[in-house]
Formats: sequence, C-alpha cells, structure tokens
Amino acid sequence: MASEPVIEHPSDTDVLGLFFTGVEQHQYELNRTAARRAASLADAIGFARAHPEIYALPGDPAPIATAERCAVIDAALRLQLSENQVRNLVSAADRARALLPALWERAWEGFATLTQVEIGVDLLSRFDGHEDARAVFDAALAEAALTCSPGAFRAKARRLADRLAPADPVVEHEAAFARRRLSIERDQAGMSWVHLYTDTARARAIYRCATSTAKNTRKRARRGGLNDPRTRDQVRADLAAGWLTGAGTPTAVKTKVYVTVPADVFTETARASVRALPVPAGAPDLNEAARLDTGETIDRATAIRMLLEAGSFTRIITDPVTGVILDMDRRSRKATRQQREWLIQTHATCSRDGCTHPAADSDVDHWDPYNGPNRGPTGLSNLGPLCATENLDKQRTRFRYRRRPDGTVQLTTPTGHSTRPPRPGEREAAELLARLRDGCAPPLPEQPPF
Repeated sequence: MASEPVIEHPSDTDVLGLFFTGVEQHQYELNRTAARRAASLADAIGFARAHPEIYALPGDPAPIATAERCAVIDAALRLQLSENQVRNLVSAADRARALLPALWERAWEGFATLTQVEIGVDLLSRFDGHEDARAVFDAALAEAALTCSPGAFRAKARRLADRLAPADPVVEHEAAFARRRLSIERDQAGMSWVHLYTDTARARAIYRCATSTAKNTRKRARRGGLNDPRTRDQVRADLAAGWLTGAGTPTAVKTKVYVTVPADVFTETARASVRALPVPAGAPDLNEAARLDTGETIDRATAIRMLLEAGSFTRIITDPVTGVILDMDRRSRKATRQQREWLIQTHATCSRDGCTHPAADSDVDHWDPYNGPNRGPTGLSNLGPLCATENLDKQRTRFRYRRRPDGTVQLTTPTGHSTRPPRPGEREAAELLARLRDGCAPPLPEQPPF
C-alpha cells in the first residue's frame, strides 16, 4: 500500500516573506502610478501652454503664462493638491524625462520613487553646460535608486554632484539664501508649527540664544523661590513666540478680540434691527467655540487669555441657536473697517471653495462691480473676501465664478470641473479622523445614538 504524500506546511518565516513580497509589489505599482500621474500632469500643462486660448481671453498680454497658471489651478482643484505640489510634479516629470532619462526609466518601471527623481532634478542646475557629467550622474542615480533609502540616496546624489560638477559654495549659498522664508503649519488641538528657513549660522545663533535665555530664566525663578513647571523646550518655545510677536516692546502684536453676543439678550425692538445674512457652509457655531480670524478654533482658556491681553473688544451679534454672525455696522461706498471685520469673521478664508488664503489678507471684492453697469453696492450682501489671484482671474480669464446665496463662490474651469463647498459634517469628520490617527480622539459611545 502506497504511503500518502507528506504535506509540508510553510514556516512562519516563509509566510512573513510572502507578506513582504506582496508589499514590494504594491510599492512598485505605487511608483509606476506616481510616475505616470506626474507625466500626465506635465503633458496636460504642456498642452495648455500650446493652446492658451482655452484659458486666456483675447488681448491677454501674456496668454501662455495665463494658460499655464490656470491649468495648474485646474489640476490642483481636481486632484485636491496645492498649486505648488502640481508645479513640482510637472517640473520633476518634464526635467527628468529630458535630462535624467535613465533615472526616469527606473521610476516609470516602478523601481525608483518620485522622491528620488525629485532629488536628482533638484541638483540638475549644477550640470548646466556639462552634458557628459550629467549623463554619468544620471546613470549612477539610476543604479543607486535600486538599493538606497531616500536619505542615503540624497547623500549619494549630493556627493556625486560635488565630484562631477563642483559648485562655488558662495554662489550656492546665495541661491539658497534667496529662498529664505517664514511659514506656518496648522496642527491639532489649537496648535501650529512656525517654520523659519534661514542660514545655518543665524539658525544656530537663534537656538543658542533661546537656550541660554531659557537657562537663565529657570535660574532666576529658582533664586526667587519660584517653581517654574515648564521644561526647557517649553521655555524656549515661549521665548521665541514672545520675541517674534514683540512682547513687551512698542511694536508688539496687537490682539483684536471679537466677543459674540447672542441676539436673544437684546430687547424685542433691538432684535428687530438686526439683519440676518446667509451663512457660508461649514461656518462654526460661535456660541460654542472661539476661533481666530483665519478660522481655527481655540480653547476657552486661550480665548480668555487673549481677551485679557487685548484689553478691549469688538461686539458681534450672533443668532442664539445657530451661533452665526447676524450684524455689524455698515457705512460708506468703500468697505469700512467694520465690514472687513464682518467678512473676516464670517468667511475666515477666501470665499472661493477650497482656497485657504486668510480673509484678513484677501481683497474685499464687489460681486457686482461698483464701477460696472449695475453699480454694485458696497453692502455686505455684495461683498466677499477674494484673494488677489482669484480677484484678477475673475475678470481676466475664462474661469467662471458663481456666488451662492451664503456668500461662498464656486469656480468652474473651461474643462468642466466645478468646485463644491464642504458637505455638512465633512470638516468635523476630517478632524475626528485626524484625532484618531493621533490617538487623542474622545471615546465613542457604547450605546446608540452614535
């Protein structure tokens, strides 16, 4: 009688290896998809440059530039990317296809990431007029992409560029120094990051100064018998924030506080004088949450501290149920300070769907032009914040803008894409997901309703 064949089960190590093989396959697919998306974007922007009439109006002094800018906006709206992200993807694809063909082929096949391509593209300026050296650089990067992590790849690319096309350190530093900037990045729980890009010597001096002052601050507190519970990192952060806002100096930042007052605290006659205007989709309940003029909500303790520091405030009347702004003063032909403040509080950002430019830094736009045939009034029903770019595009491109009854603005591109406002609860859902990722979401209810 023949014995039954022995079935060998894979070991745990073999099973784990299969899992990792699947992950690798997905990574290759992601790399291929990323390269094809960048190439398609570059082709789309190139087509727009070749056919500027799609976006530019007759008589435009720079139709190609207008078409390129509008096509970038069109792509950003469709893909929910920033315009800078679209430009970076287009630049990486265009320049890599033309100047780093071997590295681009690796990405196209899925064996190099788009990040590696961008690292190579960032160093291409070193090889202007050095085609032979660039070809060697390209071949070496294509080989390194198969085995190097992003950090190791970046270091290797830099070493290769230094060896093949040495740069004048002074010229290189001047070019980098020209890109210095200050930016802000919103985080969770009413916090944000402030990024300062400056030369290394100055950055080290800033950090050293903050560290030294933090040490002395804690020493003075101990000598005075005080217990400062802050860590050195926290003291450094407080000092830097104070320096940047000019705390204790004549040029200190002046905080303007708006206090919301529900309309039901007034007499019937006073309530009758309050004008109720449409409210943008997703506007926060001002009876429940304090917020900055850029739309970020802040906790109650921070709001009270700001009020105490400001010493004065502007009163805003709100609906007692919905908490939306109902009334502020209105005066003259030119938008008054009160009207600007109203628009800032009502919209927080540019009124075009998806634009995050702060309303405080935007133009006050007359929807019906004041100097137009209909002589649009300078009233709140005809005013809205539009960033400078949108304000120009509204008049000078084939973009079509439609103002909704709540004051938000829809943009429709010549290619047929239309923006939309946030759906009810969409913002809250996004914030909840972010808190879940950070592990700080409130506990979910165990019983309905959920």
